Amino acid sequence: MNFERKYSLMAYNLLKGRIGKFLYRFRYLNKILEASYSTIPFEEYVSAMILTSIIAAASAFLVGAVIGVLLGYGALGVFLVSLFSSLIGAGLVIFGFVAYPQYKQNQVKSNIEKYLPYAVTHMSTIAGTGVPPQAIFQMLGEFKEYGIVSYICERIARNVVVFGYDILTAISEEAKRIPSSKFKDILWTISSTIRTGGDLRAVLMEKSRMLMEEQRRTEAKYIEFLSMMAEVYATVFVAGTIIIFVMVSIIGAIGGVPLPVKPLLQIFTYVLIPIASIGFIIVIDSTKPAGV
Repeated sequence: MNFERKYSLMAYNLLKGRIGKFLYRFRYLNKILEASYSTIPFEEYVSAMILTSIIAAASAFLVGAVIGVLLGYGALGVFLVSLFSSLIGAGLVIFGFVAYPQYKQNQVKSNIEKYLPYAVTHMSTIAGTGVPPQAIFQMLGEFKEYGIVSYICERIARNVVVFGYDILTAISEEAKRIPSSKFKDILWTISSTIRTGGDLRAVLMEKSRMLMEEQRRTEAKYIEFLSMMAEVYATVFVAGTIIIFVMVSIIGAIGGVPLPVKPLLQIFTYVLIPIASIGFIIVIDSTKPAGV
């Protein structure tokens, strides 16, 4: 048992019976935690969030009190600073706990769609050998190169072998949980094909072809976008920077700049350009399509 699970379990044991209203308020997190394949149950996660926010609020209250005393505030001022600090501390913790499962869910979705076209191609190849559907998922689950897709296939096979589910129920249970609509469609298609007795290999080959074509189109569009952004970077951050440096130097030489030229250029070089570059990288990374 890892530290996160031990901590969440401890929090649940401390707070169980007192967190009913919080479970209701944050009930939407339950599905997100399931879709992110979290190892921490919903009740334990909420308990960990409440306990951590209490600890953060108490710690921030003490820090705020120390800061208030150091700044020479009176008793009321120290109390207000401490109260404000504790609210900020607790709020940041709750925000982090609420945002993290969504972040993990997006990571799971991206990982699935990254490997899905290749995994479906592999599934169609296995289906062509005539093995039962359960064996398809079992064999793909043993092939770990497909990331979360392999893990999900392993879960489906495990539910059939260990827990006695029939293959249709095992597939539908995982399909309800998966955050990727593409993989949901694949699993529901497999389920309906098995139910109707269709040609599973032919269906999977067609799905593989469609996913590969979509992947190629997505990659081509993203390459075009990166080419455009490279031109923007060269224009704004290279040529634009040189022009600004020359203009500021010339205007500073004739006394048209109210501030000293050297500190102004240093701020521009060591503060503004790095911040703008980081923002540029974040924009590019945030626009990267899933699976690329």
